[in-house]
This record gives sequence, C-alpha cells and structure tokens, in this order.
Amino acid sequence: MASACSPFSRSPPRILIVEDELFIALLIEETVRHLGYRVCGLADNVAKAHIELSKGRFDAVLLDLNINGKYGPELADRLARLKVPFAFITGFDYLVEPRHALVPVLQKPFTPAQLSALLIGLVGHHFDRRQSEVLS
Repeated sequence: MASACSPFSRSPPRILIVEDELFIALLIEETVRHLGYRVCGLADNVAKAHIELSKGRFDAVLLDLNINGKYGPELADRLARLKVPFAFITGFDYLVEPRHALVPVLQKPFTPAQLSALLIGLVGHHFDRRQSEVLS
C-alpha cells in the first residue's frame, strides 16, 4: 500500500498524523511540513483514522498511542498487516503490545531533530524542499 520513497522522487513523502489533541496535531503538522514532508491527513479519532487508512494516500503514519483517553492497538495492527511504516508518538510511558515491540516510539515532548530522525527512519530519507523546487 505505501509507496517506496526514493531520493529522486518528485514529491515529498506523505505523512498521515493520528493525534486527538488538536494543538499537538497542528504542531506536529507544522514541524513535518517544515522538515520538507507533506501531511496528507489528520485524524483525531479511531474512526477517522480508519477512513484515512482506507484512502491509502500516505507513505508513513505517526500514531498517538492514546486516542481520546483509550489505548487501542487496532490501528497499529492494521498498519502492521498493511506493511505501512509507522511510529508511535506518546506522552505516556506505555508498554506497547509485544507484537509492536519493534515499532519506533517518540516520546512527547520532542524536538524537531528527533522528529526528523524518526521520519528519516520511516521513509528512508529526508526530503529537501529545495530539491522539489529544482525538479518542478
């Protein structure tokens, strides 16, 4: 489902953000865009996340571990089945399900450099916005 991103792709990798706190979602979105990636969607609850996942218009997913006060591994299970690169973003010290032990976890609060390193790990490279302008 997710497309492989090459260093010579014409457009930046597309990131789906699943985060129930609006302020945090917008902060993540702004940072992701500033780092040169494209945000293809925001979902603030599990139902919206499933809709966005069905669209398949993303290369990686940033997934809050706690959506609306509940820990639910079903989104992570679906992403794993689809072989979509994803990472958990959380402000809690959750122990993830053993089946998700290899999924990267980014603790809130985080720096732009930490988010950048996470995205590089998920999509395989950092997209430079200047590269897009040169290729356009």
